[in-house]
Amino acid sequence: MIYITGDTHGDYEIFNERGLNHLKKGDTLIITGDFGFIWDNSKEEIKSLKKLSKKKFDILFVEGAHENFERLKGFEEVTLHGGTARKISDNIYCLNRGELYKIEDKTVFALGGGLPPEADETEHAPSLPTDEELEYAVVNIEEQRRRVDLIITHEAPASVKRLIDRNASINDLNIFLDTVMHNARYRKWYFGSLHEDRAVSEKLICVFEEVHKIDF
Repeated sequence: MIYITGDTHGDYEIFNERGLNHLKKGDTLIITGDFGFIWDNSKEEIKSLKKLSKKKFDILFVEGAHENFERLKGFEEVTLHGGTARKISDNIYCLNRGELYKIEDKTVFALGGGLPPEADETEHAPSLPTDEELEYAVVNIEEQRRRVDLIITHEAPASVKRLIDRNASINDLNIFLDTVMHNARYRKWYFGSLHEDRAVSEKLICVFEEVHKIDF
């Protein structure tokens, strides 16, 4: 079974608070950005990663706006569910930007990255996808005839972001995701950057502390 939840920010207790310990072998948990356990390589972080690595279920995450992107780049790139990902441990993987995966019987499109509110977009931030990564995303969606089951992102489409917070800052990634929203067909889209649990529509879901079970 696939489960989806929001930012964990390197806080191991979140796995207890959100009732994630009932997940079993063969299950997959997808985190919508700001995983946070790959940050400063501190003793506490190493301890938390060891505990997560002992979980029976797989933990997959897209990059958020607050990650140690240089450290993440250093992990081995491997094949995972028909796509590529960076292997953190035997059960923890960072999903590559613009990649497609087949998890159980679901086609999953992942596009991590985001821009912190305090960031300056005049110079391309490492937290945002590159033009090449966005082009790769378009190619993958087109190869699926613009039809996927799940879309997992950290950021929201621009129009959705403004619907939730009319004063929210909009960046190039939000605008790109707006295009995806209007041109692709999908069953569910989960995003986590706004730190809110809210169903914008039946298909578009802002997720933070809740855990969503994919049962379609």
